[in-house]
Amino acid sequence: MKNKLKQWNLLGLALACLTLLALPQTGQAFELKELWPIKGGIVYENGKVARFNNGHEVDIQVLDLPKTEKIEWTVSLNGQDQTTNFLGQEKEKSMIGEEGRFLHFYVPYGYRGDIKVEAKSGEEAKTWSTKVMDDIYHGGKSSYYRLEEGKDQYTYLDTKWDYETKTYTATLPATSNGKKVVAWRGSQYDSVKLEQPGEITRPYSGTSLLRFYPIFETEGWFKSDSIWYYQKQGELVKNDWLKYQGNWYFMDGAGGMEHDGWMYREDIWYYFKGSGVMASQEWIYDQGKWYFVNSSGAMLSQEWFRYGDDWYYFKGSGAMASQEWVYVQGKWYYLTESGKMKKSTWVYDRDTWYYLTESGALLRDDWFYYGDAWYYVKGSGAMVSNEWIQVQGKWYYLDSSGKMLRNTYTPDGYYVGNSGAWQ
Repeated sequence: MKNKLKQWNLLGLALACLTLLALPQTGQAFELKELWPIKGGIVYENGKVARFNNGHEVDIQVLDLPKTEKIEWTVSLNGQDQTTNFLGQEKEKSMIGEEGRFLHFYVPYGYRGDIKVEAKSGEEAKTWSTKVMDDIYHGGKSSYYRLEEGKDQYTYLDTKWDYETKTYTATLPATSNGKKVVAWRGSQYDSVKLEQPGEITRPYSGTSLLRFYPIFETEGWFKSDSIWYYQKQGELVKNDWLKYQGNWYFMDGAGGMEHDGWMYREDIWYYFKGSGVMASQEWIYDQGKWYFVNSSGAMLSQEWFRYGDDWYYFKGSGAMASQEWVYVQGKWYYLTESGKMKKSTWVYDRDTWYYLTESGALLRDDWFYYGDAWYYVKGSGAMVSNEWIQVQGKWYYLDSSGKMLRNTYTPDGYYVGNSGAWQ
């Protein structure tokens, strides 16, 4: 009896196994969720992707499916399998660093049309899809350009997209609010560009819209993103000088006004104030140093400059010499802390006395009369003190104050006459 029961149990187990093998593998339920690693430039409208910024890597997250469960998937464009071309691969970490299970692929620049991902695990299948629209529609118009014509007043231009050149074409009108437009001001890639009324074609820049503002004046200033520009007859003044109301300005290569700093042009440094006005015939204090620009705006460099009754010297960097010696054309000069050149006076520097002549030049290797006494300075310009010197074959003695002794005995017992010479 026991043997029969055992046989029946074995038979039941075998039949159960056969039944399991015969049943189809349905797979485990899962879901697909899109993850756009790069948000900039992707615009949704009515549930569809309106436009891509350049190319995009995309992650489709697989939810509720263990990594041990196999998944097969494809990416298609308008029904054509692109899995290989799109670098399709499964990853354990998304582009933004999230961990999980991800179907990763690439969408090329400028693509328009359907994108479809089909995934299957056993008999369980899921589909994710979206449509990249041919154009974005604003106000019922297929548009990439918007005219800003007043406060809360704008107009969308009908726009044509060229898939081959990845450009948008539209026509800028000749008038705005009944007034003649000299030019339309637009921005792209952090720069300002003026467009004449008429057809315009621009490459896709990654933004959902390009805005244009009307310019009615034939000449004048305008401001964009805190930068000032100047236009004449609808053309930006670029890389050139501009004289306006008696003042000089300089517009850089992009048309922006120079301001708050130095500009080097044709071997000359110029300084522009916060207003953009070129500094001229005035002092400039910059980063702890003083500079001077002449009437033409040029910074003084390696030259003397008389201001009031005093002389100043500007080094090669243009900085005013201050509390230091300068060597100019074979002669040494000393400038005070205020920058004024010292002259006809003594300078005490590093425990040594020096004498500056009426011209300001350091006196060297020579006698000079100061006050009521004679002094002598060496070739270095240092004043002689407490020592004998021989000049033109005769010996003289200078005391501790530098004065030449006369008609007296020296500290070491020698007599010097009226001329100061040892006798």
